Amino acid sequence: MMASRSIGLTSLLVLCLLGAQLARGDDFPAVRSSPSEANLKPMEAEEAASKIKLPEGFRATLFAAEPDVQNPIAMAWDKRHRLWIAENYTYSDRSQRFDLSHRDRVLIFEDTDNDGRADSRKVFTDQVQMLTSVELGRGGVWLMCPPQLLFIPDADGDDQPDGPPQVMLDGFDVAQDNYHNFANGLRWGPDGWLYGRCGHSCLGKLGIPGTPAENRVPIDGGIWRYHPDRKVVEVLCHGTVNPWGHDWDKNGELFFINTVIGHLWHVSPGSHYKESFGESMNPHVYERMDMIADHYHFDTRGSWTDSRDGKANDLGGGHAHIGMLIYGHDAWPASYRDKLMTINMHGQRANVERLERTLSGYVGKHEPDFFVAADPFFRGLDLSVGPDGNVFVIDWSDTGECHDHTGVHRESGRIFKISYGAERERQVVPKPFCIAGDGKLAELLRDYQAEKTTPEKLLALEHDPDEHMRVWAIRLLTDFWPLDTIVGPQPSAKYPDDPAVLAMLLRRAEHDESGLVLRVIASTMQRLPTRHRAAVAERLVAHEQYAGDVDLALLVWYGLIPVASDDPQSLVAVARQSRWPLLARSIARNLMSQSAARPELMDALLTSAEKMPAASQAQILLGMEEATRGWRKAKQPESWERFTSLPALAESADRVRELSTLFGDGRALAEIREIAKNGKIDLQTRVKAVETLIEANPDDLRPLLESLLDTRVLNRAAARGLSTYDDPAIATLLARKYKRFQAEDRAVVIEILLSRASFAESLLDSFADGKGQIPLTDITASHARQIVSLQQESLTKKLTEVWGELRDSSAEKLALKAALRERLTSEHLQQAKLAEGRTIFSKTCAQCHQLYGEGKKVGPDLTGSQRQNLDYLLENILDPSAVVGKDYRMTMVQMTDGRVLSGLVVSKSPEQVVLHTASEELSLPVDEIEQSRETNLSAMPDGLLQNLSEAQVRDLIAYLMHSSQVPLARDAEREP
Repeated sequence: MMASRSIGLTSLLVLCLLGAQLARGDDFPAVRSSPSEANLKPMEAEEAASKIKLPEGFRATLFAAEPDVQNPIAMAWDKRHRLWIAENYTYSDRSQRFDLSHRDRVLIFEDTDNDGRADSRKVFTDQVQMLTSVELGRGGVWLMCPPQLLFIPDADGDDQPDGPPQVMLDGFDVAQDNYHNFANGLRWGPDGWLYGRCGHSCLGKLGIPGTPAENRVPIDGGIWRYHPDRKVVEVLCHGTVNPWGHDWDKNGELFFINTVIGHLWHVSPGSHYKESFGESMNPHVYERMDMIADHYHFDTRGSWTDSRDGKANDLGGGHAHIGMLIYGHDAWPASYRDKLMTINMHGQRANVERLERTLSGYVGKHEPDFFVAADPFFRGLDLSVGPDGNVFVIDWSDTGECHDHTGVHRESGRIFKISYGAERERQVVPKPFCIAGDGKLAELLRDYQAEKTTPEKLLALEHDPDEHMRVWAIRLLTDFWPLDTIVGPQPSAKYPDDPAVLAMLLRRAEHDESGLVLRVIASTMQRLPTRHRAAVAERLVAHEQYAGDVDLALLVWYGLIPVASDDPQSLVAVARQSRWPLLARSIARNLMSQSAARPELMDALLTSAEKMPAASQAQILLGMEEATRGWRKAKQPESWERFTSLPALAESADRVRELSTLFGDGRALAEIREIAKNGKIDLQTRVKAVETLIEANPDDLRPLLESLLDTRVLNRAAARGLSTYDDPAIATLLARKYKRFQAEDRAVVIEILLSRASFAESLLDSFADGKGQIPLTDITASHARQIVSLQQESLTKKLTEVWGELRDSSAEKLALKAALRERLTSEHLQQAKLAEGRTIFSKTCAQCHQLYGEGKKVGPDLTGSQRQNLDYLLENILDPSAVVGKDYRMTMVQMTDGRVLSGLVVSKSPEQVVLHTASEELSLPVDEIEQSRETNLSAMPDGLLQNLSEAQVRDLIAYLMHSSQVPLARDAEREP
C-alpha cells in the first residue's frame, strides 16, 4: 500500500505537462532477476523431472517449462481440460517487496494430443500485478491481486477479456514488513461459494468496494469465502501463520495446510486456530484450537531452522508446507484414495497424511512421503488432479524463497505431471470433490447450486441415516445466515429467526449422537441470534461422551462470547448443564473478569457448581485463577468458602490459597511483576499485570516497561506506561523500537510521541540523524498539524526542515474539495473508464511520476502512496502547496544572462544543477547561476483538474485509486 504521508501526492503529482509513452499491453516487459549470492541455476527441466523419486509404478514427466512458463504461483483447470497458470514476476526480495516495474500474467496450456506435454500456450492477460491465484467460472476469470479480488469477464469463452478487470472485493491488505502472507488460493467450494486464504501478518478488512470501514469483515489469517451472486464475504476462521493450500474430502469436509509450524487443519466456521504469532483479535478467546495432525515434520525440540538441509528427512523434511490436495479418483492404486498430499518446501518432497475420524472431527496420521525432488531449485507451490486423474505439480523454481536469500530468480518455472500406469484418456474430473458422482450428497449439492433445493427438503434430512447428509442439511439451511465474523456481529448483519430451523437445531443438538453433526451445530451457533445461543449450547454440552473433546468445547465457547456481554446470567445455566469441563473453565474466566461490576454472576456460578462434575469444579477454579492473574486485589464472592469446601478441590489447595490471598490481603507487587515478565504466560494476562503495575507505580516501573518493548502486544501497554515520564530519552527509545510494535499499534506510538513537546522534538531529531526506525512517510498531515499545535516555533521550524511545509488550504479550494468528494462516490467511480484514466495520467503525470513501473522518477513513485484514500488524492491534487515535502519544493533560479527559471532541483554537483521545469529537464552550469532560492511552494502546479471534464476527472481519480494496471485505451478498444 502507499505511504501515508500527505506530501506524497505533492508528491502525487509533481504533475507535469507532457506524458511518457507507456508500454503496450501486448508488449510484455523482459523479466529480470535480482543479483544472487551465487551463480545458481536449476537442473535442466527434463533431468529435473526424470530425477524425481517416486513409488514403484509412478513416473514424473515434464508438462511445460521455461521459457513457456516462469514463476508459476497458482493453477486451475477449465471444462475444456486446459490448465490455467498464474505467473508472478512482481514478488521481490525483502528490500523491495514487489517490483512493480514488472507485470504478472495468466497463461492457458493445453495438451491437444494427450501425450502428457503441453503443445498449446495462450496469454489470457498480462495486465495485472501482485497476482497470487486464478480460478474460472461464472462467465469469466477470477484473480487474487491483493488488496483486491478481481473478475475479468469472458462470457463467450474465447480466451479474450470482454472488458477490464472488475473489483469484486477489496481490503486484502499487504503488510509492509512480513509481506509474504498475502491473500491467495481461490477455489470454488461444493456450496457454490468462492473460497480463499490469507496469512496472519496481512490483516485485512474485507468488503465489496465502497463498504464503510465499520461494516467490513476483519481477517487475521485463515479461510474466507465470497458469494458472487449475493455479494457477501465471510471470514470462516482466524489464526495459523500462512494458509497456502486447501481441499475438500469426498464428504465435503474442508481441510487446509498452513505453511509453517503446525501444518494441518480441519475447518469449522467460527474457529480460532493456534500457530499464529501474537494473540487472537478477540480478547475473550482464551484458548485456540490446535492442528489435527498428531505429528510434526521437523524436530520440535529445537528451532525449525535446525531441521533443514536434510536433518528432518526421517520426520518429513521440515517445517514449511505449501499446496494441498485430497486424492479421490481411481487412476491411482486404491491405497492412495482419500489421502491428503502437501509439498514440504525444505524437504523438496510431498508429505502424505491419512485422515481418520475422531469423536467430532479428524486426525492426520503420517504416511510415507510420496515423492522427493532432486533439483535444488525445486519449490513446489501446488498440486492438482488433472483431467485424466493424474497429478500436476507447479514448481516456482527458485532457491531464494522461504528463509533462503539467494536473490530473486524469475527465468525458470516448471509444471510436472505425475502419472501411474499407461496414459489415460481425459475425462471430466470432479472439482473440488466428487460432486459429479451419483451419490446422495453429490446430488444434494448439485441441486443446491442449481437452486433446486427447498428448505422443506433440507429439513426432511434431519433423520437421514448418513451423518454427512445431516451435516450438509444444517450447513445449507443456514447458508444465508451471516457469520458473526468471530469478533461480534457487524452493524449491517440482520440475523434470521426461522422457528422451523431453530427447532431442528435444538432437536439435533439434544438427540444427535454424531460428533460431526454436533460440531457443525456448535459452529452454526455463530450464525444464530444471540438470544438463542444459550439454549442450543445447553443441549450440546449435556452429551457426556464428548466431555474430553477440546474442539467441541472451544467452538461452543466461541459461539457464547457475545452472550457473555448481552446476557451473562444465561452462561450460568449453560455451565449448570455442562458435562464438558473445559467450557466451565472459559465461563468462569469470563464471569470472574466481570466480577468487579457484576459480583452476583460469579457467586451464582459458584453456587451452581455443587451439582457439576468434579472435573468442572476444578476447571472453574482454574478459570478464576486465569482471570485474576496480574490483579493485585479482588472482592471475594459470597459463596467462595462453601465452594472451596467441595471435596473435588482438595487437590487444588495451592490454587485455593492463592485466590484467598487475592481476596484478602491482596497479591504482592513482586508476584505481579513476575507475571508481567514471564514469557510462558499468555499475553493478555501479562498486559493486565503491566496495567496493574502502572497503576501502582513502583520504583522500578520504568526499567521493567523498557524491557518489555521488544514483546509485541505487551509493548503497547508498556509504551502507554512510559508516556507518563517526561524524558526525551523515552521518545528516542520508542522511535528506535518502532518496528517491534504490531502494525496496528504503531499509530499509538506516534500518538505518544506527539503528546509532549520534548517527545516531538526527539521524534523530529530521529528523522534528522536517521537513527529512528519510523519511516517519514508514516507521519501524516494530521500528525504535522498536531506538532504545529504545540505552538513552539523551534518545533515548527524543525518540522519544516525534516518533513515539509504545512499550510491551510484556501476556502475556495476547500469548497472545491468538498464538492468533488460528494460527487466522486464509490458508485460514480465504478462507472469510470479506467483505460481513459490511464491515458490522462500518461499525458499529465507520467513525465514526473511512475505508476506500476511506468513513467519517470522525477517526483515520488505513486505506486506506493495513499491512492485509495479519496481525501488524500483531492488534498494533494487541488492544493499541492498546502502540504509541501522538503524534497519537492519549487526552486527559483536566476541566471547570469537574466533568465529566471523555476522547477524542481533533481540533482546537484559542484559543476551543475539539474532543474526539472514544467516542460523539460535543464542542466545548468553552477558558474552561470547568479542566485537560487527554495520556495515553500510545491513544484506540482495548481489547477490540474480545471481543464478536465467531469468524466475525465472521474476516470483519472478512479485510475489513480485502482490497485493494478489496466490496458491502454487503444488496447481496450481492441477487446470484444
